[in-house]
Amino acid sequence: MLSTDQAPSAKAWLMWALSLSFLLFQFMLQGSVSAMVPDLSRDFHVDVTQISLISSSYFWTYLLLQIPGGILVDRFGSKRLLLVGTVLCAGGTFLFSISHSVSEAVLARLLTGLGTAPALAAAFYLVGSWFSPGYFAFVIGLSEALAMLFGGLGGEVVSTLTHLFGWKNLFLYASVFCLGLTLLMALFLKDRPATQQKDHHNSSKLSVKNQLSIVLRAPQIWLCGLFSGLMFPLISVLGTYWCIPYVMTRFGVTIRVAALGNLALFLGAAVGCPVLGHLSDFFHRRKVMMAVGAFAAFAMISMALYIPALKFSVVVGLFFLSGLFASVYMLPFALVNEITPQRVRGTAMGFTNMMSIVIGAPLLTALVGVLLKTSAPQIEGVFPLSSYTLALSVLPLAFLLGLAVLHWIREPERNTAQCS
Repeated sequence: MLSTDQAPSAKAWLMWALSLSFLLFQFMLQGSVSAMVPDLSRDFHVDVTQISLISSSYFWTYLLLQIPGGILVDRFGSKRLLLVGTVLCAGGTFLFSISHSVSEAVLARLLTGLGTAPALAAAFYLVGSWFSPGYFAFVIGLSEALAMLFGGLGGEVVSTLTHLFGWKNLFLYASVFCLGLTLLMALFLKDRPATQQKDHHNSSKLSVKNQLSIVLRAPQIWLCGLFSGLMFPLISVLGTYWCIPYVMTRFGVTIRVAALGNLALFLGAAVGCPVLGHLSDFFHRRKVMMAVGAFAAFAMISMALYIPALKFSVVVGLFFLSGLFASVYMLPFALVNEITPQRVRGTAMGFTNMMSIVIGAPLLTALVGVLLKTSAPQIEGVFPLSSYTLALSVLPLAFLLGLAVLHWIREPERNTAQCS
Protein backbone atom coordinates (compact mmCIF):
# COMPACT_ATOMS: atom_id res chain seq x y z
CA MET A 1 0.00 0.00 0.00
CA LEU A 2 1.44 3.38 -1.02
CA SER A 3 1.14 6.61 0.93
CA THR A 4 -1.72 8.97 0.07
CA ASP A 5 -1.22 11.40 2.96
CA GLN A 6 -1.85 15.10 2.44
CA ALA A 7 1.26 17.26 2.04
CA PRO A 8 2.22 19.23 5.20
CA SER A 9 1.28 22.90 5.44
CA ALA A 10 3.75 25.77 5.66
CA LYS A 11 2.72 26.25 9.29
CA ALA A 12 3.59 22.62 10.04
CA TRP A 13 7.09 23.18 8.67
CA LEU A 14 7.41 26.32 10.81
CA MET A 15 6.52 24.36 13.96
CA TRP A 16 9.11 21.77 13.00
CA ALA A 17 11.78 24.38 12.31
CA LEU A 18 11.27 26.06 15.69
CA SER A 19 11.47 22.84 17.67
CA LEU A 20 14.35 21.56 15.52
CA SER A 21 16.39 24.68 16.24
CA PHE A 22 16.41 23.84 19.95
CA LEU A 23 17.08 20.17 19.21
CA LEU A 24 20.17 21.02 17.12
CA PHE A 25 21.31 23.55 19.71
CA GLN A 26 21.08 20.76 22.26
CA PHE A 27 23.32 18.50 20.13
CA MET A 28 25.91 21.26 19.94
CA LEU A 29 25.88 21.69 23.71
CA GLN A 30 26.23 17.94 24.34
CA GLY A 31 29.63 17.65 22.70
CA SER A 32 30.86 21.22 23.11
CA VAL A 33 33.17 20.52 26.06
CA SER A 34 35.18 17.91 24.13
CA ALA A 35 36.06 20.58 21.54
CA MET A 36 37.56 22.94 24.13
CA VAL A 37 39.51 20.59 26.43
CA PRO A 38 42.82 22.51 26.30
CA ASP A 39 41.12 25.82 27.11
CA LEU A 40 39.15 24.41 30.03
CA SER A 41 42.18 22.54 31.39
CA ARG A 42 44.18 25.77 31.34
CA ASP A 43 41.50 28.01 32.88
CA PHE A 44 40.31 25.55 35.54
CA HIS A 45 43.79 24.12 36.21
CA VAL A 46 42.50 20.55 35.98
CA ASP A 47 43.37 17.33 34.15
CA VAL A 48 41.37 15.36 31.58
CA THR A 49 39.57 13.34 34.30
CA GLN A 50 37.93 16.43 35.75
CA ILE A 51 37.16 17.74 32.26
CA SER A 52 35.36 14.43 31.64
CA LEU A 53 33.36 15.06 34.82
CA ILE A 54 32.30 18.47 33.50
CA SER A 55 31.35 17.04 30.11
CA SER A 56 29.46 13.98 31.42
CA SER A 57 27.50 15.91 34.07
CA TYR A 58 25.25 17.22 31.29
CA PHE A 59 23.96 13.70 30.70
CA TRP A 60 23.11 13.02 34.34
CA THR A 61 20.03 15.23 34.27
CA TYR A 62 19.43 14.80 30.52
CA LEU A 63 19.05 11.01 30.73
CA LEU A 64 17.31 10.87 34.11
CA LEU A 65 14.65 13.33 32.96
CA GLN A 66 13.77 11.77 29.61
CA ILE A 67 10.67 10.04 31.03
CA PRO A 68 9.63 12.90 33.37
CA GLY A 69 10.14 15.29 30.46
CA GLY A 70 7.86 13.18 28.27
CA ILE A 71 5.23 13.07 31.01
CA LEU A 72 5.30 16.85 31.30
CA VAL A 73 4.96 17.20 27.51
CA ASP A 74 1.81 15.06 27.67
CA ARG A 75 0.37 17.05 30.57
CA PHE A 76 1.25 20.61 29.55
CA GLY A 77 2.02 20.48 25.83
CA SER A 78 5.19 20.97 23.84
CA LYS A 79 5.13 24.78 23.80
CA ARG A 80 5.19 25.23 27.59
CA LEU A 81 7.94 22.65 28.04
CA LEU A 82 10.07 24.12 25.26
CA LEU A 83 9.68 27.63 26.68
CA VAL A 84 10.74 26.48 30.14
CA GLY A 85 13.49 24.32 28.64
CA THR A 86 15.01 27.13 26.57
CA VAL A 87 15.01 29.48 29.56
CA LEU A 88 16.72 26.87 31.77
CA CYS A 89 19.16 26.10 28.98
CA ALA A 90 19.97 29.79 28.57
CA GLY A 91 20.57 30.01 32.31
CA GLY A 92 22.83 26.96 32.23
CA THR A 93 24.94 28.20 29.34
CA PHE A 94 25.24 31.65 30.95
CA LEU A 95 26.35 30.15 34.26
CA PHE A 96 28.91 28.04 32.40
CA SER A 97 30.28 31.17 30.71
CA ILE A 98 30.99 32.81 34.09
CA SER A 99 32.09 29.69 35.99
CA HIS A 100 35.52 29.72 37.63
CA SER A 101 35.71 26.25 39.14
CA VAL A 102 34.84 22.66 38.31
CA SER A 103 31.92 22.63 40.77
CA GLU A 104 30.40 25.73 39.16
CA ALA A 105 30.87 24.26 35.67
CA VAL A 106 29.26 20.96 36.72
CA LEU A 107 26.28 22.82 38.21
CA ALA A 108 25.89 24.79 34.98
CA ARG A 109 26.01 21.62 32.87
CA LEU A 110 23.44 19.94 35.13
CA LEU A 111 21.09 22.88 34.61
CA THR A 112 21.69 22.78 30.85
CA GLY A 113 20.89 19.06 30.76
CA LEU A 114 17.72 19.75 32.75
CA GLY A 115 16.60 22.35 30.21
CA THR A 116 17.28 20.24 27.13
CA ALA A 117 15.86 16.96 28.51
CA PRO A 118 12.35 17.36 27.01
CA ALA A 119 13.60 18.72 23.66
CA LEU A 120 13.33 15.50 21.65
CA ALA A 121 10.02 14.33 23.13
CA ALA A 122 8.51 17.79 22.60
CA ALA A 123 9.82 18.06 19.04
CA PHE A 124 8.59 14.60 18.01
CA TYR A 125 5.25 15.26 19.73
CA LEU A 126 4.87 18.39 17.60
CA VAL A 127 5.69 16.42 14.46
CA GLY A 128 3.03 13.86 15.39
CA SER A 129 0.48 16.65 15.89
CA TRP A 130 1.23 18.73 12.81
CA PHE A 131 2.19 16.09 10.23
CA SER A 132 0.11 13.20 8.93
CA PRO A 133 1.31 9.64 9.76
CA GLY A 134 2.64 9.21 6.23
CA TYR A 135 5.18 12.01 6.79
CA PHE A 136 6.21 11.30 10.38
CA ALA A 137 9.21 9.03 9.73
CA PHE A 138 10.50 11.28 6.94
CA VAL A 139 10.33 14.42 9.10
CA ILE A 140 12.00 12.87 12.14
CA GLY A 141 14.51 11.29 9.76
CA LEU A 142 15.25 14.74 8.36
CA SER A 143 15.65 15.99 11.92
CA GLU A 144 18.11 13.21 12.69
CA ALA A 145 19.98 13.88 9.43
CA LEU A 146 20.63 17.45 10.46
CA ALA A 147 21.62 16.21 13.93
CA MET A 148 24.13 13.82 12.32
CA LEU A 149 25.63 16.69 10.32
CA PHE A 150 25.96 18.63 13.55
CA GLY A 151 27.57 15.57 15.13
CA GLY A 152 30.04 15.19 12.29
CA LEU A 153 30.90 18.88 11.85
CA GLY A 154 29.87 20.47 15.15
CA GLY A 155 33.13 19.72 16.94
CA GLU A 156 35.14 21.52 14.29
CA VAL A 157 32.71 24.47 14.33
CA VAL A 158 32.82 24.77 18.13
CA SER A 159 36.61 24.48 18.09
CA THR A 160 36.86 27.27 15.50
CA LEU A 161 34.43 29.54 17.35
CA THR A 162 36.27 28.91 20.61
CA HIS A 163 39.51 29.97 18.95
CA LEU A 164 37.85 33.15 17.61
CA PHE A 165 35.85 34.26 20.66
CA GLY A 166 37.09 32.22 23.62
CA TRP A 167 34.94 29.59 25.33
CA LYS A 168 33.44 32.02 27.86
CA ASN A 169 32.22 34.43 25.19
CA LEU A 170 31.00 31.54 23.06
CA PHE A 171 28.74 30.27 25.85
CA LEU A 172 27.60 33.80 26.62
CA TYR A 173 26.52 34.21 22.98
CA ALA A 174 24.87 30.78 23.15
CA SER A 175 22.75 31.90 26.11
CA VAL A 176 21.62 35.00 24.17
CA PHE A 177 20.73 32.82 21.17
CA CYS A 178 18.69 30.53 23.43
CA LEU A 179 16.73 33.47 24.85
CA GLY A 180 16.05 34.66 21.29
CA LEU A 181 14.72 31.20 20.49
CA THR A 182 12.47 31.45 23.56
CA LEU A 183 10.97 34.66 22.21
CA LEU A 184 10.32 33.16 18.76
CA MET A 185 8.63 30.11 20.32
CA ALA A 186 6.49 32.30 22.56
CA LEU A 187 5.28 34.25 19.53
CA PHE A 188 4.78 31.55 16.93
CA LEU A 189 4.80 28.02 18.37
CA LYS A 190 1.48 26.16 18.76
CA ASP A 191 0.98 22.67 20.16
CA ARG A 192 -1.38 21.51 17.42
CA PRO A 193 -3.56 22.78 14.55
CA ALA A 194 -6.83 24.45 15.49
CA THR A 195 -8.74 21.57 13.87
CA GLN A 196 -7.39 19.20 16.52
CA GLN A 197 -8.31 21.26 19.54
CA LYS A 198 -11.69 19.61 20.08
CA ASP A 199 -10.32 16.11 19.62
CA HIS A 200 -7.31 16.54 21.87
CA HIS A 201 -7.35 14.44 25.01
CA ASN A 202 -6.59 16.31 28.19
CA SER A 203 -3.67 14.40 29.70
CA SER A 204 -3.97 16.26 32.99
CA LYS A 205 -6.93 13.97 33.72
CA LEU A 206 -4.47 11.10 33.96
CA SER A 207 -2.30 10.72 37.04
CA VAL A 208 1.45 10.40 36.59
CA LYS A 209 1.12 6.82 37.77
CA ASN A 210 -1.41 6.06 35.04
CA GLN A 211 0.71 7.76 32.38
CA LEU A 212 3.72 5.65 33.35
CA SER A 213 1.62 2.52 33.65
CA ILE A 214 0.25 2.83 30.11
CA VAL A 215 3.77 3.18 28.67
CA LEU A 216 5.67 0.74 30.89
CA ARG A 217 3.05 -1.99 30.45
CA ALA A 218 3.27 -1.81 26.66
CA PRO A 219 5.76 -4.50 25.49
CA GLN A 220 5.89 -3.02 21.98
CA ILE A 221 7.31 0.25 23.31
CA TRP A 222 10.02 -1.66 25.18
CA LEU A 223 10.85 -3.62 22.03
CA CYS A 224 11.00 -0.46 19.91
CA GLY A 225 13.35 1.17 22.41
CA LEU A 226 15.50 -1.97 22.51
CA PHE A 227 15.78 -2.14 18.72
CA SER A 228 16.68 1.54 18.50
CA GLY A 229 19.30 1.09 21.20
CA LEU A 230 20.87 -1.84 19.36
CA MET A 231 21.12 0.10 16.08
CA PHE A 232 22.42 3.36 17.56
CA PRO A 233 25.88 2.17 18.81
CA LEU A 234 27.40 2.60 15.36
CA ILE A 235 27.10 6.34 15.99
CA SER A 236 27.31 6.54 19.78
CA VAL A 237 30.14 3.99 20.18
CA LEU A 238 32.15 3.89 16.96
CA GLY A 239 31.42 7.38 15.64
CA THR A 240 31.72 9.22 18.93
CA TYR A 241 34.63 7.39 20.55
CA TRP A 242 36.58 4.72 18.69
CA CYS A 243 36.47 5.33 14.94
CA ILE A 244 39.42 7.71 14.71
CA PRO A 245 41.87 5.72 16.90
CA TYR A 246 40.83 2.49 15.14
CA VAL A 247 41.46 3.93 11.66
CA MET A 248 44.76 5.49 12.79
CA THR A 249 45.92 2.14 14.16
CA ARG A 250 44.77 0.10 11.18
CA PHE A 251 46.12 2.31 8.40
CA GLY A 252 48.83 4.35 10.14
CA VAL A 253 47.30 7.67 9.04
CA THR A 254 47.14 11.04 10.76
CA ILE A 255 44.20 12.09 12.89
CA ARG A 256 42.89 14.41 10.15
CA VAL A 257 42.87 11.60 7.59
CA ALA A 258 41.34 9.16 10.07
CA ALA A 259 38.57 11.69 10.73
CA LEU A 260 37.30 10.98 7.19
CA GLY A 261 36.12 7.58 8.41
CA ASN A 262 34.30 9.22 11.27
CA LEU A 263 32.73 11.79 8.96
CA ALA A 264 31.61 8.99 6.62
CA LEU A 265 29.62 7.37 9.45
CA PHE A 266 27.77 10.59 10.23
CA LEU A 267 27.18 11.45 6.59
CA GLY A 268 25.82 7.95 5.97
CA ALA A 269 23.35 8.37 8.81
CA ALA A 270 22.49 11.87 7.59
CA VAL A 271 21.54 10.42 4.20
CA GLY A 272 19.87 7.30 5.55
CA CYS A 273 17.58 8.88 8.15
CA PRO A 274 15.35 10.88 5.76
CA VAL A 275 15.65 8.42 2.83
CA LEU A 276 14.76 5.28 4.78
CA GLY A 277 12.18 7.24 6.75
CA HIS A 278 10.54 8.40 3.53
CA LEU A 279 10.55 4.88 2.06
CA SER A 280 8.96 3.44 5.19
CA ASP A 281 6.28 6.18 5.03
CA PHE A 282 5.69 5.70 1.31
CA PHE A 283 5.31 1.91 1.39
CA HIS A 284 3.91 1.67 4.95
CA ARG A 285 6.49 -1.03 5.71
CA ARG A 286 8.52 0.10 8.69
CA LYS A 287 9.38 -3.37 9.99
CA VAL A 288 10.64 -4.54 6.58
CA MET A 289 12.80 -1.43 6.31
CA MET A 290 14.13 -2.03 9.83
CA ALA A 291 15.04 -5.62 8.93
CA VAL A 292 16.78 -4.59 5.70
CA GLY A 293 18.68 -1.84 7.50
CA ALA A 294 19.81 -4.04 10.39
CA PHE A 295 21.00 -6.85 8.12
CA ALA A 296 22.77 -4.51 5.68
CA ALA A 297 24.45 -2.63 8.54
CA PHE A 298 25.63 -5.98 9.95
CA ALA A 299 27.07 -6.96 6.57
CA MET A 300 28.77 -3.60 5.93
CA ILE A 301 30.42 -3.24 9.34
CA SER A 302 31.46 -6.90 9.34
CA MET A 303 33.27 -6.47 6.04
CA ALA A 304 34.92 -3.28 7.28
CA LEU A 305 36.18 -4.94 10.46
CA TYR A 306 37.06 -8.47 9.39
CA ILE A 307 38.43 -8.27 5.82
CA PRO A 308 42.08 -7.35 6.42
CA ALA A 309 43.24 -6.46 2.89
CA LEU A 310 40.74 -3.64 2.28
CA LYS A 311 42.05 -0.25 1.22
CA PHE A 312 41.43 2.85 3.31
CA SER A 313 38.98 4.27 0.75
CA VAL A 314 36.96 1.03 0.74
CA VAL A 315 36.69 1.00 4.54
CA VAL A 316 35.54 4.63 4.49
CA GLY A 317 32.89 3.67 1.93
CA LEU A 318 31.75 0.76 4.10
CA PHE A 319 31.53 3.09 7.09
CA PHE A 320 29.29 5.38 5.03
CA LEU A 321 27.01 2.48 4.06
CA SER A 322 26.98 1.19 7.65
CA GLY A 323 25.82 4.60 8.88
CA LEU A 324 23.21 4.78 6.13
CA PHE A 325 21.62 1.42 6.96
CA ALA A 326 22.01 1.71 10.75
CA SER A 327 19.94 4.91 10.55
CA VAL A 328 16.89 2.67 10.89
CA TYR A 329 17.41 3.30 14.62
CA MET A 330 14.95 6.21 14.22
CA LEU A 331 12.11 4.14 12.67
CA PRO A 332 10.97 2.73 16.06
CA PHE A 333 9.97 6.30 16.99
CA ALA A 334 7.52 6.24 14.07
CA LEU A 335 6.10 2.93 15.30
CA VAL A 336 5.76 4.31 18.83
CA ASN A 337 3.93 7.33 17.41
CA GLU A 338 1.46 4.99 15.69
CA ILE A 339 0.79 2.52 18.52
CA THR A 340 0.66 4.98 21.43
CA PRO A 341 -2.43 6.93 22.54
CA GLN A 342 -1.91 10.65 22.01
CA ARG A 343 -2.40 11.43 25.70
CA VAL A 344 0.81 9.53 26.61
CA ARG A 345 2.78 9.94 23.38
CA GLY A 346 5.33 12.35 24.87
CA THR A 347 6.00 9.91 27.71
CA ALA A 348 6.47 7.08 25.20
CA MET A 349 8.86 9.16 23.07
CA GLY A 350 10.93 10.11 26.11
CA PHE A 351 11.10 6.49 27.25
CA THR A 352 12.12 5.25 23.79
CA ASN A 353 14.82 7.91 23.52
CA MET A 354 16.16 7.05 26.97
CA MET A 355 16.43 3.36 26.08
CA SER A 356 18.14 4.18 22.79
CA ILE A 357 20.75 6.39 24.44
CA VAL A 358 21.40 4.19 27.49
CA ILE A 359 21.88 1.00 25.47
CA GLY A 360 23.72 2.70 22.63
CA ALA A 361 26.02 4.92 24.68
CA PRO A 362 27.03 4.12 28.30
CA LEU A 363 26.40 0.36 28.27
CA LEU A 364 27.98 -0.68 24.98
CA THR A 365 30.63 2.05 25.10
CA ALA A 366 31.73 0.73 28.48
CA LEU A 367 31.72 -2.84 27.13
CA VAL A 368 34.01 -1.86 24.24
CA GLY A 369 36.34 -0.13 26.71
CA VAL A 370 36.50 -3.19 28.95
CA LEU A 371 37.20 -5.50 26.00
CA LEU A 372 39.98 -3.22 24.80
CA LYS A 373 41.68 -3.09 28.18
CA THR A 374 41.41 -6.82 28.91
CA SER A 375 42.39 -8.12 25.46
CA ALA A 376 45.89 -6.60 25.34
CA PRO A 377 47.93 -3.92 27.12
CA GLN A 378 48.41 -0.49 25.61
CA ILE A 379 51.74 0.22 23.94
CA GLU A 380 52.63 3.90 24.25
CA GLY A 381 48.97 4.70 24.79
CA VAL A 382 47.77 2.77 21.71
CA PHE A 383 45.88 -0.53 21.59
CA PRO A 384 46.89 -3.13 18.96
CA LEU A 385 44.62 -3.65 15.96
CA SER A 386 43.57 -7.10 17.18
CA SER A 387 42.14 -5.53 20.34
CA TYR A 388 40.07 -3.06 18.33
CA THR A 389 38.78 -5.84 16.08
CA LEU A 390 37.71 -7.88 19.10
CA ALA A 391 36.17 -5.01 21.02
CA LEU A 392 34.30 -3.54 18.05
CA SER A 393 32.71 -6.94 17.39
CA VAL A 394 30.09 -5.57 19.79
CA LEU A 395 28.65 -3.68 16.80
CA PRO A 396 27.77 -6.57 14.43
CA LEU A 397 26.53 -8.56 17.42
CA ALA A 398 24.24 -5.67 18.38
CA PHE A 399 22.83 -5.59 14.85
CA LEU A 400 22.16 -9.34 14.96
CA LEU A 401 20.37 -8.92 18.28
CA GLY A 402 18.32 -6.14 16.70
CA LEU A 403 17.24 -8.53 13.96
CA ALA A 404 16.18 -11.02 16.63
CA VAL A 405 14.16 -8.35 18.47
CA LEU A 406 12.28 -7.58 15.24
CA HIS A 407 10.65 -11.01 15.46
CA TRP A 408 8.47 -9.75 18.34
CA ILE A 409 7.77 -6.24 17.03
CA ARG A 410 4.32 -5.91 15.48
CA GLU A 411 3.60 -3.28 12.87
CA PRO A 412 0.06 -1.85 13.11
CA GLU A 413 -2.19 -1.50 10.13
CA ARG A 414 -2.48 2.13 9.06
CA ASN A 415 -6.20 2.21 9.71
CA THR A 416 -5.61 1.11 13.31
CA ALA A 417 -2.70 3.44 13.95
CA GLN A 418 -2.98 6.72 15.79
CA CYS A 419 -5.35 5.21 18.32
CA SER A 420 -6.37 7.24 21.27
